Amino acid sequence: MNKSSNQSPAILSLEKRTFTLHLISQFFHGIAFGTLLLQDIILKKSLFASDFEITLLIFLTSSAFLFSIYGVEMINRSNNPAMTIIIMAAASKIFLLFIPLFEDAGFFIFCIAVMSYIDSMIRPTWNAVYKHNYTEEKRSKLYSYASSLFTIVLLVIITLFGQLLDVDYKVYKIFYPLAGITDFVSLFILAKLVSTSNVDYLKKVKNFSANISFKLIKDVLILPVRNLMRIFKVNKPFFRFERNFFFYGMAIMIASPAIPIYLVRELNFDYSPISIAKGLAFHVAMIIFTPLMGRMHGSGKPAKFCGYVFSSLVLFPVLLVLIKYLDNGFLFLSNDMILFITFFVFGISMSGVILSWNLSSIYYAPVAEVSNYQAVHITLTGIRGIFSPFIGFALMELFSIRVTFIVSALLFLFAGIMMFFESRRND
Repeated sequence: MNKSSNQSPAILSLEKRTFTLHLISQFFHGIAFGTLLLQDIILKKSLFASDFEITLLIFLTSSAFLFSIYGVEMINRSNNPAMTIIIMAAASKIFLLFIPLFEDAGFFIFCIAVMSYIDSMIRPTWNAVYKHNYTEEKRSKLYSYASSLFTIVLLVIITLFGQLLDVDYKVYKIFYPLAGITDFVSLFILAKLVSTSNVDYLKKVKNFSANISFKLIKDVLILPVRNLMRIFKVNKPFFRFERNFFFYGMAIMIASPAIPIYLVRELNFDYSPISIAKGLAFHVAMIIFTPLMGRMHGSGKPAKFCGYVFSSLVLFPVLLVLIKYLDNGFLFLSNDMILFITFFVFGISMSGVILSWNLSSIYYAPVAEVSNYQAVHITLTGIRGIFSPFIGFALMELFSIRVTFIVSALLFLFAGIMMFFESRRND
């Protein structure tokens, strides 16, 4: 018997309406995200940002994750969560409307950074919608459909955007305000879904009152940190898993500021091949290999799975370095094709990383604390975002970009080996 038939008509109606709005939201979010994917390239190639300014952008967008758990607290404790989301969305996306005002690297970084910090406070609320508006039987399937639409729209936008930037780089002054408008629509739909969600879980959360007390502010700021310390103290396997994951995160963030500098300054790529590599090649690999990674991940120990995935990421920085040495291409492959292959290989590995990033904490978490464990995972992403990009910058300044990629590769390998050791433990 189909389990869905046991659901009430009201629940099935909510699920159907949620899926429709979810699809529309992901369509608009795909437009915005496809535009924003080239922000570091625009900053370096068209706004002539220094290497430090590129690093600063990576630092600000990465450390924004630190604020995600605080945003959840603010929205959950609000008397009107939907209106809070709308206000925060407007405050975030208005900075994309400001970008055309000044053709300046510092102003561009400021607008992207403020948007990222506020945006990171809103996005985790989608998890509540997935949990409470979708039935357990259909949640994964409906989410994957919406995610596929998002990816398709993203691919179209980033490819088109890259082509237009090669014609006239100032087209970003049109696309970024458009991204602000479309992403606001996406978050406005989220607010609509929250307002119709099954929000019984919020009844146990103390709402904001007219007077915000010191105790409430302290709860919002300190409680997530206390949760992190408590969870690590009582769950040592989860602590070790997150420690090993932290090394992977450092590796990716150390390489992040070097990549746009390397592609633009060292390899002299135009916008079009970069947009195809970061968009089409990377995300096609994600689409193809995510189902396979899902089967490999299964319900077993995520540490072993991460061991394979992190080790495979060594290929990405190594292939990037090889492009420089194969300056005139290799055999019948042009530099453009080698770049596409590099990001395709990167996409294969990242399809496993993203799956693990979203699901692995569930393996370690008690049923009642799944969201707390994922909040710890997100917080650690923000913590490593505070210093890792600057390690990458220091390596570039003291040595070279190639040394930065080599260090990144060694950290990927170390994280993989540590995960293999963790998978053999019995506790």
